[in-house]
Amino acid sequence: MSFISLISQDDVERRTVNITDVRLNGNQWEGNKQDVIIGEKDSITFFYELRSPADAAGKFLYRIMLKDDRDSNVRTINSMNASYKHLPEGKWIFEAGAFDLKGNWVAEPTSVLIDVNNAKANLRDRYINLIDSYSQDDTLHGGSHAKSSTKILSTTNLTIFGIIIIALLVSVLFISTKKKPKYNEGKMSKAQETVSKEDYEKLVAENSLLRAEIAALRGQIGAMQSRSELLQKQNAEMRNNLNRIESSKDELEELQKQKDELFAVIIHDIKNPVSLIKSLVELLSSYDLTATEQQEVINDIAQTTIRIVSLSQEVSKILSFEAKRMNMNFEKYDFNEITQDVYQRNLIAAKNKNISMTIETGKDLPTGDMDAQKIDEVIDNLVSNAIKFTQPGGSVLIKTEKVADSLKLSVSDNGLGLSEDDIREAFKRGSKLTARPTAGESSTGLGLWIVKKLIEAHNGRVWVKSAMGKGSTFSFEIPIDQPEEN
Repeated sequence: MSFISLISQDDVERRTVNITDVRLNGNQWEGNKQDVIIGEKDSITFFYELRSPADAAGKFLYRIMLKDDRDSNVRTINSMNASYKHLPEGKWIFEAGAFDLKGNWVAEPTSVLIDVNNAKANLRDRYINLIDSYSQDDTLHGGSHAKSSTKILSTTNLTIFGIIIIALLVSVLFISTKKKPKYNEGKMSKAQETVSKEDYEKLVAENSLLRAEIAALRGQIGAMQSRSELLQKQNAEMRNNLNRIESSKDELEELQKQKDELFAVIIHDIKNPVSLIKSLVELLSSYDLTATEQQEVINDIAQTTIRIVSLSQEVSKILSFEAKRMNMNFEKYDFNEITQDVYQRNLIAAKNKNISMTIETGKDLPTGDMDAQKIDEVIDNLVSNAIKFTQPGGSVLIKTEKVADSLKLSVSDNGLGLSEDDIREAFKRGSKLTARPTAGESSTGLGLWIVKKLIEAHNGRVWVKSAMGKGSTFSFEIPIDQPEEN
């Protein structure tokens, strides 16, 4: 709610703000306090106070406003004076009022007209200077009752200086109202008319030349714009071609990298079954086996030969660039069954080195999503490595189990073990470990790298725990259910 609605007419009439003093450039103004003449360079200060009845109580603020016909400035302050300087020429009104903070009353404001007029202010200053000069002259001649320039003068003195002021005002009015000389409004002379025509014809000719030049420039600008558009189009086509070339280059590099990796995998995988066939043939040649044992060896040779043929077919696919990456054939398989097959195939190699190899398969393992051939290759790599790096008379343990939502396999041996550097480099491509096979077996440095690649293709992970002289344990986990995108 506005506090104005709480004010009574009696309160407004009884409370007023009065102008108590006006100072111009720091000096007291002796003229009418309601009508002040100043110049733009002058400063003016108003002093005011609230006149209120004796029972007035409570805190209040002054509301001061300075305005002209274009703008106004309103401030609420608790000071009893306000100063202004450098006001532009024109008619200004200064107004001072007051109001109660609780909204009980508003005092009637008082206003002062400020005429900012440099000409009048100069006349005022000259008038004051004349008065000061006269007063000083009167004092020099022994006048005991000389007055200051701002005090009341005698009637004779006022009359003399009034005449001077009137004369000055008349001079100003005469200068301001003096008419400007009239120009010859008659017709131009013949000579002037001839010159004007010549100038006009020159301007027309120059204008025609300029128009022609502008038209030529516009044509050139149009041609340049067309050329620029063509160049921009060609530039865009070149950028597109460059992007396609770079994309093709990156794709070829990626294909080459994948091809190299696949070749490494296939060559390594072919090497293992060939070595197995060699061992089986040696077994047939060196031992007196029963017919049943011979049949088992022959069956193993047949199975291994089938694997070599399958790998050869994959090599053919790589050579023909039909596959951009390893093709994974995920189906539900029995993890223990694959592990058991690998165990059986490597028993002969373990017996040849007098190594005790055992298997512990987890009970009630669920079937998992996997590429059975690739998982077979992984397990075969880990088992064959364990046999390679274990001394005769050592032992190898193969263990399967379920861990959370994954199937886990571990191959442990009590062989040579790995150093910390070997552990860091174990799964890198072509890395050669400091430990060497105990029976002179070959090692390409690709086996564990291949294992890592195949397990990662199954969205799994592989790791090793080892210590020098205490053997190693290689483990991997793959999810039971592969993600749908596979």
